[in-house]
Amino acid sequence: MTPTDLDLLIVQALVDCLSDRVVAALQARRRTALLLFTGTDLGLEPALAGLEALRRDGWVFTAVLSPRAEGLVPAARLRALGDVAVPADAAALDRLLDGSGLVVVPTLTVTTAAKVAGVLRDSLASYLLARALETGKGVIAAVDGCCPDNPQRAARGFQVADSYRARLRANLEVLRGYGVRLTTADKLAGKLAATLTGTAAGQPAGRQVPPSDAAASKPTLSAPPRTARIFSRSDAALCAGPDIRLPAGVLVTPAAADLLRTRNIRLIQG
Repeated sequence: MTPTDLDLLIVQALVDCLSDRVVAALQARRRTALLLFTGTDLGLEPALAGLEALRRDGWVFTAVLSPRAEGLVPAARLRALGDVAVPADAAALDRLLDGSGLVVVPTLTVTTAAKVAGVLRDSLASYLLARALETGKGVIAAVDGCCPDNPQRAARGFQVADSYRARLRANLEVLRGYGVRLTTADKLAGKLAATLTGTAAGQPAGRQVPPSDAAASKPTLSAPPRTARIFSRSDAALCAGPDIRLPAGVLVTPAAADLLRTRNIRLIQG
């Protein structure tokens, strides 16, 4: 190994280290969410329990409460979730959105659902959700408090005409069309966690098409993603395996070799 080769290895090792830190920082940012509580207690307890579990798993939350929600969510439960923000104006709400990866509504009310569906923004909750949608933020909402078919509503004396129910359902369908991911309070935490893994449960993506039997049974031999004298960890991350073939003169960094071993990709060099 020449001194030049050694210098290249040292530089690439530093790049790998910095890349790992950047990835870790991005992952941490993805594990943040702005919680918006609106004025219903339907589904509140299971939603809080799931969010508290995510908080223990490393999620970072900032909570915002509508005026009606302030008396519904116990202060101790809020403290367990993280910071509570009291935005003074629209600019403060925009800053909260900028620092959050997702907006999560654990308790969506009939009123807030109707306002957002109708593109109204005359309250803290409706403005925040409207801005989230306009700026491309992901929004996940639990509909226990606004779904007309929730049995708990009937138990509380919810008796309305069929046309009224249809209107409430239509509001939810409009929100779904806007890109809001609707769920129930008991499944909220799972839906939120799935946003990091890219699973079907966490994405509104289209149908997954499995590969054909012929394609699945034929092994592939990856080529290096680019022609270079250094094969780095970032190069290894792009390899699909099960094998990777590199020319004899390419220097493989230790971080790249470790990643290939971790992913069970065989390195063939020569």
